[in-house]
Order: sequence, then structure tokens, then C-alpha cells
Amino acid sequence: MRRLHYRPDVDSTARRLVAVVLTACAVLTVAGFALKAQCIGDYNQARDRRLCSNDIQVLYAGRGMHRHPFPYIHGSLVDGKLRGGAIEYPVLTGVFAWLPALVARNNGSYLQLTALLLAPFSLLTAYLLTTMVRWRALIYALAPSLVWYSFHNWDLLVVCATVAAFHSWRRGETTLAAAWLAIGACLKLWPGFFIAALLLDRLRARDRVGLRRAAIVFGAVFGGLNGAFALVNFQGWYAPYAFQGLRGADITSNSIWFWGFPQLSTGQLNALIPVLLAVAFTAACAAGWWRSRRIGSYPFIQVSGAMLAAFMLLNKAHSPQYALWLLPFFVLVRLRWGWWVTYLTLDGVFYVGLFRWFYRLSMGGDFGIEKQAVIIGVWGRAVMLALLFVVFLRSETALLPSRMTEPVDRGTVPEVAAVV
Repeated sequence: MRRLHYRPDVDSTARRLVAVVLTACAVLTVAGFALKAQCIGDYNQARDRRLCSNDIQVLYAGRGMHRHPFPYIHGSLVDGKLRGGAIEYPVLTGVFAWLPALVARNNGSYLQLTALLLAPFSLLTAYLLTTMVRWRALIYALAPSLVWYSFHNWDLLVVCATVAAFHSWRRGETTLAAAWLAIGACLKLWPGFFIAALLLDRLRARDRVGLRRAAIVFGAVFGGLNGAFALVNFQGWYAPYAFQGLRGADITSNSIWFWGFPQLSTGQLNALIPVLLAVAFTAACAAGWWRSRRIGSYPFIQVSGAMLAAFMLLNKAHSPQYALWLLPFFVLVRLRWGWWVTYLTLDGVFYVGLFRWFYRLSMGGDFGIEKQAVIIGVWGRAVMLALLFVVFLRSETALLPSRMTEPVDRGTVPEVAAVV
């Protein structure tokens, strides 16, 4: 029987790889904090002029978190406004946002504490991506979006949960992947859409037991995390969803609906958008099924990416930090560099243009190069998302085999063994 062993150079290569990716991610994450930290002194004076606008400081007092009410249990929607600590996000984001508010002295210290809690999730995301695709993880770690958005909102949480779901799926742990998708849905809702693709993946694999387990675990985790809040105070739990339903496509939405179809009312959008999303999601899932008949397996990650692109394109709101959501798909799906560069360039133009335009508006101006940058950013990203919907479905993943450190025969050391 031949001896099996690990090569020392494999381990050292893996450590260097992880060190490089995590260092790059840490540098850009710190730069992201430095950008937002400009707003610590006087938020209202600095936010648009210095491009440090963020939801974290705004919602600290704007949602009453400085009074420390436990979200959802005490919160409510009164005359279309969130009161009593209610926040416009699902339960896990609300609870996470509540924690640093307990010890924060003002919105500046709240930003600092929130950033301290959020930063490890970005590093964990980078690490998980490294284990799946090696050097391609730098697409995430070196993305300008980490500077713009790491501490714009709480989206590093949902990105990490989604990547954890893909990591579990890649290792064959589909039940755990379903649990992570449910956790993601309790953070920002959209990862919950991917459960349809995961179940189709199990159906294509003829894994009926895995399909049932994934469906049950997703329902149990999502229902369990939401159920406790809903039972204690249903109105407080439902307040974020009611609030989003009342929200119009206004100047703060940054969506195609405000810039292209301002005549549509909120009620009309609430009726139209779910239909469009249902059609897009069905088309993505069906395209994945058709492709699986040719390649023998369901393209779970590609279909999930297409669903996300459709959601970002068609949703009433397209907040700036949504760019973070796409980053893992640029890493995990094998695309040409031009897609990543073009999208993030357009997003950077939009980010700078948007807040400089808001600053111009506050000074009594309106149309200028800033507003032109916003228009280019909005429609440029929209075109990119429409194209990515198709491109994701046609592309291959960049995933390496799941067992990254398995022993190998002497003299036969595959390249993938060099990854942690």
C-alpha cells in the first residue's frame, strides 16, 4: 500500500495565499472605515461633501436605537413611520444593529462600534472565498466597493452568510447550506430566493432525502428566527415589511423606476414588481434546469447570481451598497475581468456622483456633472445587471474541488491541494 503524505510547500503556499488575501481585504476595509469616519464629528455637515454618508449613523437616532428599545418587540409602524426601535430590515440585522447601540454614546461611537463588529465578517468572507477559488478571492478583497460600502450599512453580514451557504453546498453539506440561506434571509431577505435553486439542485441530483431536509431546515430556521418576534409582537415584527411596501421610488431609491418611470405610483409598483421578479426567477430556474440536462448537474451558483441580478435591477430601491452583494458572484463565476472592472467603475461613478449631487442640491444647485454621473451610474448598472442575468446563466463556476487538503499519492500533488 502506497504511503500518503502532505507536501510542506503546499501548506506554505496555502498560508501565503490566505495571508495575501486577508491583508488586502483588511487594508480596503480599514480604508472604508477611514472614509466613513470623516462623518464622526459632524455628520450632517460632512456626509455628502466628504462622501462619508452612511445609514448606520442616520438610523442610530432616526430609528430610536439611542434609547435602547429591543427591536421588533417594542417597535411599530405609525403613520408610515417606524417607531420604538423598529428598523426597516429583517430580524437578525435589527438585533445586530441594536447590540452596539447599548453602549454607544452618540452616532459617532455607534459607527465605530458597529464597524468593529462588522469587519471580521468581511475577513471571514474573504477567507471562505479563498478556500473555494484560491487567488480569485482577490476579486473580492481588492474591490473598491469595500471602501465605499463596508460600513455604509450592515450588508457585510448578509454577504458573509451567502458565501457560507455556497461554501457548505460545495462541500456537499446542502442541509447546512439551506440553514445559511435562511440566516441570510433573516438579514436582508434576498438570499432566501436562492432556496429554489438549491432545491432544484437536489432534485436534479435525484437526492430526494436531501431535498426534503434542505426544505425543512430552511423553513425551520427562517420560521424559528422570525416566529419568536412575530408571536410576541406581530405588528412590530411585520413593521419592516409594511414600511418597505409603503416606500416609493423616490430620489433616494436610485432605481430605474424613479429615473425611468416616475409616473408609476407606489401601488402600481407594488403590483408590477412582484410579477416581474416571479417571471425573472422562474426564467432563471428554468434556464438552469435546461442547462443541467446537458451538463448533468444544476448550476446552483449561476442561477442564484442571475436571480440576484434580476432582484437588483427590478426592485423599487437600489441602495448603493448593493454592489457588495454581487462581489461573491464575480469571484465564484468564471467571468472575464471586464465585467468586474466595468460594473465597479460604473458603481464608483454613481457613488461619487450621488453624494456630490446631494451636496449640490443642499447648496441650491441641481443639474451638473454630478447629476450626469448619477444618471450614467443608474443606467449603466441597469444595463450591466440585465446582461449579467444572461451571462451568469451561461458561465461556468471557478470552484475548485471541495477537499482542499486531502492526502495524495507521492509524486502526484494536484494544484488544488495548495488551497486551505
